[in-house]
Amino acid sequence: MTPRVTPRGRLLLVEPQFVMRRTVSTLARDMGLADVQEATSPAVAERLLSESRFSALLVAIDEAGEALQLLQRLRGGETRHPADVPVAVTAAACDVELAMRLKQLDIRRLLLKPFKVRGMLEVISALGAPEPLPGV
Repeated sequence: MTPRVTPRGRLLLVEPQFVMRRTVSTLARDMGLADVQEATSPAVAERLLSESRFSALLVAIDEAGEALQLLQRLRGGETRHPADVPVAVTAAACDVELAMRLKQLDIRRLLLKPFKVRGMLEVISALGAPEPLPGV
């Protein structure tokens, strides 16, 4: 049995697809990339952001725009979580309008669907495999 590696930071993964969410979170933990907290929707993520501190976020952009609204509230200081947390997103497509909005929201990475689990793990690593927050 392979020993588990101690994760270096806390990541909030907002991904509605169960298999993708569970696979990425398990592999990221096992590889020591991050201690991943899973959220099935932006509404669940907002509650988790009010309860805990995260070193980074990886958020699936939804068609309804709820994820972008959450990120706008986060960056605008309207949540209890620090607004400067590193954020990456996944999306089905990206037009000029979305690209400009992501830039305004200081999104560090964009991963376009379809992608492999390895792509999400690379994005988590690119977020800097953040160090744990003080007191977490």
